[in-house]
Amino acid sequence: MKSAKPGAAASARRAARGGRHGYTGEGWQAEKSALTRQSILEASVRCFVDHGYASTTTAMIAEEANVSRGAMMHHFPSRSAVMNAVVGYLHVRRLNEYRDLMLDIDSPDQTMTRAAIRTSVEAAWKYVNLPSFVAYQELLGAARTDPALAEAVGEVERDFEREFLKTVRSVFPHWKQVKSLQAAHDLVQFVMQGMGVAHRSSNREQRARRMIETVTDHLERVYFTDTKDDDV
Repeated sequence: MKSAKPGAAASARRAARGGRHGYTGEGWQAEKSALTRQSILEASVRCFVDHGYASTTTAMIAEEANVSRGAMMHHFPSRSAVMNAVVGYLHVRRLNEYRDLMLDIDSPDQTMTRAAIRTSVEAAWKYVNLPSFVAYQELLGAARTDPALAEAVGEVERDFEREFLKTVRSVFPHWKQVKSLQAAHDLVQFVMQGMGVAHRSSNREQRARRMIETVTDHLERVYFTDTKDDDV
């Protein structure tokens, strides 16, 4: 299935409405430049999803973004330049998408329920089915044999893990045992990521449902065991 392509058209429409924002001269040129850059990065992600990292070229990205080769070269003079920029772009996008998925999980009365745990696991499953996850897996695969890309990915990966866990702690502030919460987070993350990359597995959705229930059962036992220990 081809990934959605809203970025270029939307960016072009925003660019055409420059005067509406009250920008003139340098201010409008700066915004227009930022919109073009954003469009290129979004197009790069779609190319990764549709064609894979290895097959993605700057010409392909320019066509997908609906920008000229000159504009592409102005913002990113080489393939490596755009690939490194995509690393940072995906870092921010993935964090924002995960936070959005986790927004409504926590109970306002600060109590933990099976429903809250299950919703968090389901959110993780939705997360690994987003285009940004697929695109990032393409980057990770390429980074294995590309030292420069590996360095760029390594820097954001460390920050991503810190921010990812910080989000989990903010969603479940009443889970006091930090070590077990981190272990729970790791379990969900690694299981869901494993299922996320298993694109060709038979009965994928059915097996995913089964694993969501299994992981939820385990987390529920761990949480209530921790709660009892806290009460002792």
